[in-house]
Parts: sequence; structure tokens; C-alpha cells
Amino acid sequence: MWKQALHCVIALSLLFTATAQKAEDYKVTDLPGLDPDDNTLSQYAGHIAVSPETNGHLFFWMIEQVEKTTPEKLIIWLNGGPGCSSMDGLFLENGPFRIQQNLSLAINPAGWQQYATMVYVDQPVGTGFSFADTNSYMHNMTQISEEFTTFLDKFLDVFPHLREQEMYLAGESFAGTYIPYFASRMVELNKKNEIKYNLKGLAIGNGWISPVHQYDAYYDFGVAKGLLTTGYANLAASHLKACHEVLETQVTINVEVCESIIQDIMDSSVHEKKEEPFPDCGRNWPYELIDVTRYLRQPLLKPTIHTEKQSVGWLECSTGVGRALADDQSEPSYDLLPLLLEEMRILLFSGEADLICNHFGTEYLIGNMTWAGKTGFAGAKPKDWFIGQEFVGQYTEARNLSYVLIKDGSHMVPYDQPLPTLDMINRFLGVGDNQVNGQPSRVGDKTAATKPSGKPSTKPSKKPAPTNNTTEASEAQTSDPTNVTETPEPATAKEDWSKYYNWGTSALIVVILFGAIAGFCWYRSRKNARQGYMSDLSTQPKGPLSRLFAMFGKFGSSDHRKLRLQDPEESNELDELVVETPTLFNAEDYSYSDDEHEAPRPRTEPSTKPQTTTRFAIADDDDDDDDDFDDDDFDDDWGMDPIDDKKKGAKAE
Repeated sequence: MWKQALHCVIALSLLFTATAQKAEDYKVTDLPGLDPDDNTLSQYAGHIAVSPETNGHLFFWMIEQVEKTTPEKLIIWLNGGPGCSSMDGLFLENGPFRIQQNLSLAINPAGWQQYATMVYVDQPVGTGFSFADTNSYMHNMTQISEEFTTFLDKFLDVFPHLREQEMYLAGESFAGTYIPYFASRMVELNKKNEIKYNLKGLAIGNGWISPVHQYDAYYDFGVAKGLLTTGYANLAASHLKACHEVLETQVTINVEVCESIIQDIMDSSVHEKKEEPFPDCGRNWPYELIDVTRYLRQPLLKPTIHTEKQSVGWLECSTGVGRALADDQSEPSYDLLPLLLEEMRILLFSGEADLICNHFGTEYLIGNMTWAGKTGFAGAKPKDWFIGQEFVGQYTEARNLSYVLIKDGSHMVPYDQPLPTLDMINRFLGVGDNQVNGQPSRVGDKTAATKPSGKPSTKPSKKPAPTNNTTEASEAQTSDPTNVTETPEPATAKEDWSKYYNWGTSALIVVILFGAIAGFCWYRSRKNARQGYMSDLSTQPKGPLSRLFAMFGKFGSSDHRKLRLQDPEESNELDELVVETPTLFNAEDYSYSDDEHEAPRPRTEPSTKPQTTTRFAIADDDDDDDDDFDDDDFDDDWGMDPIDDKKKGAKAE
């Protein structure tokens, strides 16, 4: 009997050995539409079984880093939804390829794989190329986190060399919920066992993190940007009040009643474009998504990336995944960030033109969060960020947290601003030597000669910009050929010295006047700082004279915004309407009749009580693919503002 049992064990062992996946099984040797001369990257793709009992498999696509670093870097990229595929990231944002209309592949010069191995994961099961039995989708963040670490363990078993690399979790939108949950579980497992995960940092773009602050930001952003007409503004205020009433009892990732606020903004701001008539009105953006869908659904691709097990075909966003999470009572990921900041560095970045997870909300949640014994950035000031001579955004950093606001960025910032986001991630990883695609980059006004005055130019300058490879500002200034001011010719002995006495008297008067003006400006600036004064990136004065004139209104904006951080001296309507919970945006419900073009009658007056916010998610009743977000057309001038550290008057405990 024991011999038969031994034979069974041996047979099962041999079967397991025969079926265990090896790295070579996932090798991608060619891709449809890829020029052989461009087939230079080391790639792997395929499914990892995470739940045999439910036929659960997660799909990954890995591109190994091109240039060796010490230590090597590993970025796991996650798109949001929930239920939206990370192939969006690979083919629309920071991956090495761009899909053309003829389904050929072009090289993306701003791909993140130069200094880091990139792994794009479709998760949870049911997302993108990943699959499982439809009655076994995940129902809460605990289940999803356990599924992710199961995938990660098996993935690292197949590619054990990756265990030694510095690992970073990165993503956007609802990944702002995924990533802190995954990181918290990984930290917990590390403490229970030997170090399993070499997790060094998190990078979250336009993330859905804090319902308590990001619903406020819906309303505030809509008002500040003129997206809410009078009738819709009143309607949104009534929905905000109802949202707050729910959030006073419980705050979860998704609060359904709060989702009406974003719908009010969409209804109010919809308009037709010649190339996108009603009812599309911007919903086809990004326009390359059609080509991405065609490419990923072609039969020729399946064997090359080993997706034969998945029979349905690729969908950008799965409604089934979102539906399964509809009753998730998990706490917002905002509550996890303070402890994570004790363990690792975190980067939050926002595109200034994003609506769905806008930068107001990110700034609110940072300004109200307490970590490392202080609240908010505690006096840390934004620093201007340049690539070459072009102003591209601002950095604010303190106590392991970096916040980057990116000029002219949307919800998918790497799509709109590929070069700045490449420089941003290289800085976060500590690679690239402050050079991005041959251009120098810098944070801070180290070389005033190249800093633009007035509105930053959107065109690259032909004049070479200074490098930022030295550690001392003085070295950067000395080595910078552009940081040279013209020196007037010395006076000759024949010149009349008496005119210098007259000049000295005049100069003294000018100095006295300038001192008085400077004192007044200092007073004004201090007052504005106390008020949480924030200005648009696109109109922010950059030169010293521009800042001086701005104090007197020359460069002033009429729609300057005050943070919802309880100004002790002044208040306005927005200060009294604080949202405390974010919302679930059902993009599939975004439809209109002719009557709906009219602004509805206001239902109630705006609430004056503190309020809260919820998450961004997608639902699609037709199970058709949908975007990771919906986006309206934006004006050119969007606000980019420094963080106010004073506490917001919301229930953000």
C-alpha cells in the first residue's frame, strides 16, 4: 500500500515539475507590426495562476530595463477602474510602444523601461487579459490584496532575479486605492517572515485615495473652473449636502450618493465639437484607444504573448469587476498612508487639468494628513521644475512624501506629458543624472538666467539649458554658459566723475523706494500665504519682477482659489462647502436626451456643513470596453497651486 502511495507522490511531483512555468515559457520573441530593427527589448508575457479552484489567472507583460543600474529597479504598473487594463499604461502612457492606425508599432521615446524593468499587470481577475469564473470575482480590497501577493509570489518564483531589485508599485486613478492596500499587505508579510519584498516606494498619479477630501474637490474644481452653470451648481450643492449626510455615519471607498456631483459637472459642461458630435462629446479620448483595442484583439497577437487561455478577448474595462466591488466596505486607502510613509517614500503626482481625480483633492488630503508628527507639508514650499528652459510643473517634498503638480497634464499624465513624467519617475528612482532624453532638468531656481518670466513657454527653446549634475548650486551656476549677465564697459578716465555723485543720490532714492515697495510686497505675500492663496500654473509669474508686479495685480487672476483648509481670517462660499467623500463615476450612465441639455432647477441650497468624498470607478451595463476615465474638454488655463498646510474643516480624522 505504501508503495502505491509513494508512486502517486512521485507521479504528482513529476506532473508538477512538467507543468511548472519557467521564464522561457513566457518569452516574447516577436510582435505583430513591430519592425525587426526595433525588436531589441527583452520581453515576457502570459498568465500566472492565482486561484486554481476558480480558474483565476492574472496576466502580466514585462519589459526588462535597458541600461543597467546599481541596484536594478523594478516597477509594477497598475491602471485603475476598478477593472481597467494596465495595457492602457503600456500602449498609451509609459510603455515602449505606440500603436499606429495601420496597427504597426512605433517606439515611444519616453518609455520608462530605460532604467527600470516594467511589469504591467491586469488585475484583479476579470480585468483585461486576466480571467476567472465569473462568479468568483473579488468583493473587497482584502481579497484583491491577497490575490495580488499570491500573483507576486508566483511571478517572482518564475523570475527569481527580480527579488534582488528595488521594487516600486506605480499606477493611476483607482490604483490610488490598490497600491496602498498592496503595499500595506507586503509590509505586514515582511514583518511576519524574512524580508520577502524589496519594496522601496510607491508612485500614484491622479489617485483615488480619500473620499473625505476628493468629493469636496469635485464641487470646488467645478466651480473654480466654471464647469458648473448656476442651475447645475445649485443641484451639485444639494447632492454634496446629501453626500455629507451619508458620510457622517460611515466613510468607505465608494459612496454611491456622492457620485451625482461629478455627473452634475458633466451634464453642465457638455458641448459638441465638430469632430466629436453629441453624444460622444469627448468620450473618445484618448483617440488612440480605438487602435489599441484593434491591436490587442487581433488573433495574431495571442500566441506571441501567450494569452490563448483567455477566450473572451481583451476589454479595456470590465464592468463585472466594478459590480463585484459595489458593496465593498473597506476603508479608504488614505488611512494607510501615514504608516506607509514610515516605511518608504511615496510620490503623489497630479495633472493640473484632470477632473475626475483632480489636484484640488490631492492637495486637500495632503494638507489634512498627519504623518511623522506633523500635519501637511508643514512649511515646505513648492519648487519650480524645468526641463531645458521649459517650466513643466512644481515639486513639494517633506518627510518621505513628494507631491508633483504637472503643467497641462490630464488624468493620464504620461499620455499628455511623456517627457516630464519620465523625468519625474527617474528622479524618484534616483537614476538618469538629471538628464531626460538629452535635455537637462532641474527642480528649484538654481539658474535664474533661464527661468521664464510670466507665462511659461510651451515651445522648446533653442538656447541650451544648464545641466543639473552638480550637487552645489554655485557649481551649477558657474558651469552654466547661459547664466551670464552682460557687464557694462568700465568708465574711462575722461568721463566726468561728477555725474556719478548725481547718480548715487538718485540710486539712494530708488533703493529707499524699492525697500518700501518690497516691504509692502512681503506683507501682501505673507497674507496670501496665510489664506492658502494658490495661483494657476499657466499664469503664474516666474521672474522676480513679475512676482513684484503680481502683488499689485498686474499678473493677478480673478479666480484664485482658497484651499479647504479653514482660513482663520477670511472665508468664502467654497470655504463653507466642504465635501468629505469621493464618488463612483458611472461612465456608462452618461447619456442625454434633448431635454437634458437644459440646466435643471436647483433642488436645495448649498450646505454650510463640513463634507466628505469617494472613489473613481467605471461601470458598464453592456460589458463593453470603456475608458479608465471620462474626460471633458478643458480650457488652457488651469490652476496649479502650492499646498496650504492648515487643516481643512472636514471630518478627516
